[in-house]
Amino acid sequence: MNAGRHAVTAMLRRRFLSAPLLLPLFAVLGILWGGYACTVTVAAVLLAGICRVWRILIACVLCSAVILLHLAERESSSNRLLDYLSSKPGASLIGTVQRSLKNGCLFKEKDTGATLMLKGELAHWKAGDCLRATVALQAVSKAAIPGMFDQEAWLQSQGVTACATCLSADFLGHPLSLSSIRGTADDLRAALARKLMPAGSENDKRAQVLCALVLGDKTYSEPETVEIFKKGGCLHIFAVSGLHVGVISCIVLLILGRFFQRSRGRTCALILITGVYVFITGLAVPALRAFLMLALFLVGKELKRSVSMANIWSAAALLILLLYPWQIYNAGFLLSFAVYAAIVIGIFIGMKASPWFHPDSFIPSKIYTKGERRLLHCDFSIRSLVVMSLSAWLASLPITMYYFKTFNLYGVLINLAITPLLLPTMLSGLLAFLPYIGTVFLKIALCCTSVLLSMVGTVAEIPAAYLPAQQERSASSFLVYDTGYGSSFTVLGNPGVMINCGSEVTAQLTTEPALFFGGFQPSMLILTQRRASAAGGAEYLCKKYPHLQVVHGYELRDDIISYRLENATVTIIPARSELRESPIQNSSPIILWQHSERSVLYVGDASRDTYERIPAEYLDVDTVICGKNPAMPVEPSLVEQLSPRAEIVLLPSAMGYGQDSLPVQAPVRSIPEGEQCLISEGAPKLGK
Repeated sequence: MNAGRHAVTAMLRRRFLSAPLLLPLFAVLGILWGGYACTVTVAAVLLAGICRVWRILIACVLCSAVILLHLAERESSSNRLLDYLSSKPGASLIGTVQRSLKNGCLFKEKDTGATLMLKGELAHWKAGDCLRATVALQAVSKAAIPGMFDQEAWLQSQGVTACATCLSADFLGHPLSLSSIRGTADDLRAALARKLMPAGSENDKRAQVLCALVLGDKTYSEPETVEIFKKGGCLHIFAVSGLHVGVISCIVLLILGRFFQRSRGRTCALILITGVYVFITGLAVPALRAFLMLALFLVGKELKRSVSMANIWSAAALLILLLYPWQIYNAGFLLSFAVYAAIVIGIFIGMKASPWFHPDSFIPSKIYTKGERRLLHCDFSIRSLVVMSLSAWLASLPITMYYFKTFNLYGVLINLAITPLLLPTMLSGLLAFLPYIGTVFLKIALCCTSVLLSMVGTVAEIPAAYLPAQQERSASSFLVYDTGYGSSFTVLGNPGVMINCGSEVTAQLTTEPALFFGGFQPSMLILTQRRASAAGGAEYLCKKYPHLQVVHGYELRDDIISYRLENATVTIIPARSELRESPIQNSSPIILWQHSERSVLYVGDASRDTYERIPAEYLDVDTVICGKNPAMPVEPSLVEQLSPRAEIVLLPSAMGYGQDSLPVQAPVRSIPEGEQCLISEGAPKLGK
């Protein structure tokens, strides 16, 4: 027994000593995850003590203490800042801009050290600017449907305490600091981006992709361009990652080999140039991870030390978490480290397998011909590429499903296809900065990018290439989504009828993502109003859903029209022709949706006149969805009288009724406070 225990202990000691930072990393992860995960921290400390690796034990304790102090200080500073902002509607703060955003900035308050996201016209402020800002605390929105943009989760992943509106801001100076240096790097990146994207070519998709690929600059990237790569399964091209750093380091190493004969000089130059590249491109976590691992690997080799990839991997993760603990909530951090670990494991396993293409196994390798050696080299390259792509795809799949609620079915195939194209694209893109001959290389880079776009676009168009992790909703479910300022859209059934869609911008940023992540598929779009806020996105949705049938309900008059869909019947009761057009809601029709399990009457913001002329047989429904017409409202009490067994669902436009004070006995529902949508699954229980 003792011999067996000593053998296990000795084996564990050898493993831990080969990667001494692995246990401290697990200790830190346990604290950051919290809850039951803290047992991981305890287990790491106990394991180091049992195996008597005292240096690792001390490292576990010290790293855990640093993280605990960091978290305690951050919570204290956040609470102080929130208390101050809550006590004063227009609080005055002094701090430094950490990062410029499209409609605001990240602002670090001087006294507490906490970070705020300021919204407002702050685009002219850049990183490093010291400001005196008057702000008002703002509520943070959550994702209405899992998978859509979650502001609360994004702020958490950036280490931001709260969100506030900037009422006014005064410039106090631009002192030298790390933030000001990052601001200079942002200016340099913008200047380099203008070299790749000359004036007038901002709408060129090739130039947008080239800027993102070479510099990580997505300023001019249109949503349609990003959508192609998102659906194609290679959105990582738009963020400088380990792949970019690896390609850049290979290119730089080839060039440095011409100028440096000594390996030490070559190593120092490679680390310096790669570090400058990572800094200029924005210090993204995946790029920072790759740079740290590259630098540690090269330094270890120069010092002639035994290099453990597991220890280098642990050291990079530990350093980032000790400096920025909130990165544990960042999907980019998890994807970068998980994908790298999966690639290393995959290559380790794949290299032990026999070659796919090789000469006769009885022939000694010493007498291989040149053709046979080339075959082995080709086999090694293809096998490595396949293993790397497959390992990366398998590792990223659960993370993307958890954080983004999606998965790409053909991601592994497109990454296999485009990886050989990235090196010439990035090389020609970098050479495009050279004087005189840069124009030639820019044309070559744009040609390569054009091929890249066509390849990714082809895969993105394949059916089921980009799928939601959410299951499809039942055929009798419905969705009511608040798009702001009293407007909304509704989907009845699945495949179902969509009523209104929002403006063009709303359709792109809200309506289409809500349908995708919510598990709904529209087959018909009925527009009840002609105003842009309700119908402006119809053209965009028709591009996304080519078979979508559009009905302009506000143009119909007098005659009741019925449509037979795949699993339901839709009846449109239009407004009378002589009904006055002001307010515009008076022209809104009423829609009856009938399914075998549920029937819904969508009144919306239609007038009382239109509602009262509905045939009696149409009023015996399970659910009535009501809005509020300013001139001739349909009161919930009237709905209860004419449809006594129906539940009442209030649209955002009807919130003025005051749900708690409604004089009705019928069940009443609306979008829950603090949320943005209401999804009803299945059929309700009929009757009271």
